[in-house]
Amino acid sequence: MSSWWQAFFDDAYLRIWEQVFPEETNAAQARAIWAMLDLEAGCRVLDAPCGWGRLSKPLAEMGAVVVGADQSEAMVRAAQDKRGALGEDRLRYVRHDLRERLEESGFDVALNVFTSFGYGTEEEDEAIFRTLREAVRPGGRVLVETNHRDLMCSYISRGTKASTRLPDGTLFIDEAEFDAIGGVAQLNWYWSGPGGKGEKHANWRCYTPTEIVRLMQRAGLHFVGAYQGFSKIPFRSVGQEAGGRLSVVGVREQGERG
Repeated sequence: MSSWWQAFFDDAYLRIWEQVFPEETNAAQARAIWAMLDLEAGCRVLDAPCGWGRLSKPLAEMGAVVVGADQSEAMVRAAQDKRGALGEDRLRYVRHDLRERLEESGFDVALNVFTSFGYGTEEEDEAIFRTLREAVRPGGRVLVETNHRDLMCSYISRGTKASTRLPDGTLFIDEAEFDAIGGVAQLNWYWSGPGGKGEKHANWRCYTPTEIVRLMQRAGLHFVGAYQGFSKIPFRSVGQEAGGRLSVVGVREQGERG
């Protein structure tokens, strides 16, 4: 991936997105993932990438044994700072580039949440999914939750600029540009508020639901199902938001080796 990757997920990113995802939202999403995947206390969960631990921590508090992995030094540092009283027997964080195989394996579940791929080449995305597949045990599952091309197009049909006033008073503007032929969206974020002003730009590869499933299959995962968000409701591309956010579950089949 290009050098933007090292700088994009920094302290400024954290100041914006930890306001978009307050603790009560993170806890609710963790509970939804728990119910969706029928998790049990003691299960081993890989959260990759984990960001600032917004899902890793509540999942560990619910009884999972969690490892959070992220390539961003700022995100891993923030996750460590926010871990509270949880010991490393319940929650650990590691800095890791998910295009490369993890040293640890045998997880029951691996999570890739909040559109955490599509920022490099298609080959790099397949490598990320393969890392997740190799990290889970035979019979283990991989959950990918993401935006997708159909949903992106539904946003564009209603206008490409969205503005949000964050809790601290910061005005955040999201103004995307979409190359429909290349299938790449340029993300353009601008903000101004008490913490200062700034902007960030990145390219995101905009896959269709079909392409996401095929990408996971190429990475060696058996397709289990596609769902609406963090639910057991089968995904259907209907309505103004083309089905909304997508979760795809794949399994590493029994009897497979690394």
